[in-house]
Amino acid sequence: MGCHRLGGRRHPDGYPAMMPIEETLWLPVCAGAQLPPGHLQAIRVLGQDRVVWRAADGRLSAAPDRCPHRGTPLSMGQVQGDRLVCPYHGWAFDIEGRCRHIPALAQVVPGARQAVACHAVRERHGLIWLRAGAAHESALLAEPPPFDGPAEGAGIRRVLCGPYDVAASAPRVLENFLDLAHFAFVHAGSLGDPDHAAIGDYRVEAGGAGRGLRATGCRAWQPKSNLLAQTGEMVEYRYEVPAPYCAVLSKCPERWQDYQESIALFALPQDPLRTRVWFLIAMSAGDRSEEQIRAFQDALFEQDRRILEAQRPALLPLDPRAEASCAIDRLSLAYRAYLGELGVRFGVLPTGPAP
Repeated sequence: MGCHRLGGRRHPDGYPAMMPIEETLWLPVCAGAQLPPGHLQAIRVLGQDRVVWRAADGRLSAAPDRCPHRGTPLSMGQVQGDRLVCPYHGWAFDIEGRCRHIPALAQVVPGARQAVACHAVRERHGLIWLRAGAAHESALLAEPPPFDGPAEGAGIRRVLCGPYDVAASAPRVLENFLDLAHFAFVHAGSLGDPDHAAIGDYRVEAGGAGRGLRATGCRAWQPKSNLLAQTGEMVEYRYEVPAPYCAVLSKCPERWQDYQESIALFALPQDPLRTRVWFLIAMSAGDRSEEQIRAFQDALFEQDRRILEAQRPALLPLDPRAEASCAIDRLSLAYRAYLGELGVRFGVLPTGPAP
């Protein structure tokens, strides 16, 4: 993996001059509703096994899924009050990772060597987010990615869809989400039509780690511009990429100027070729139920999955010469350049040797 370079010095936050950029990012690991108080969950993040748990009082914690004593997965244990208890010898850890009790030596006060190194955890957008390392120096990346879609109420419904597991790299998944031209063929009949495949010119703004990416003026014809429509029309899209594994689109059908819809894709890179995905949808839903919204998104992702799992090379190549591109691919190419600029290495083929 690539490293977060800081010119041979230490960042004020204290992380070393060389750190994998991916460890400075907030990554979604599970839905908050799937982790009630007193429960834990094993997760895979950036090729490593981790455990996330919620104490009885609702506080969250996460750590490597390995007891420092004899290497047993802590996810095989249980949560007791505010402590995570190892199943092998009963060592008990608090939400800050300190070992509070060793049953075989109850009179001993455990020290730093007996602790586990906890990760930063947040709950945002209905998901639990984990950051494996210290905070990124960019304010935009130092917190979980924003989602400024329409708020629930007044005909707006917010629905979290997923998780979807796909045998593909997270950057391939993100690039597919940013690709308007595939609608006419992969999602023919819903988001596109092969007889109306033309995509007009659009603008891309690249702001690096501080501002991410933005594409505006993206227009595509859709046979059903939204879940409430019965006829086809042009739809204008706006895309934002605030972080390497997150993107948000907002759409406005030409004849539905009061219609609102924003969709965020949040991806968890589990391994270089294994990704878990959630979609947060905020939309003018009319009489459509959450089940109908989820069913529509389920069907769309199954169509994408077939393509994503077949792409070669499986890792996303950052070198613009690695694949043939055309003018309509400018957002994809900007996304690849953005990953290269940040030093992302997980799930990509870099343009040169890893630093």
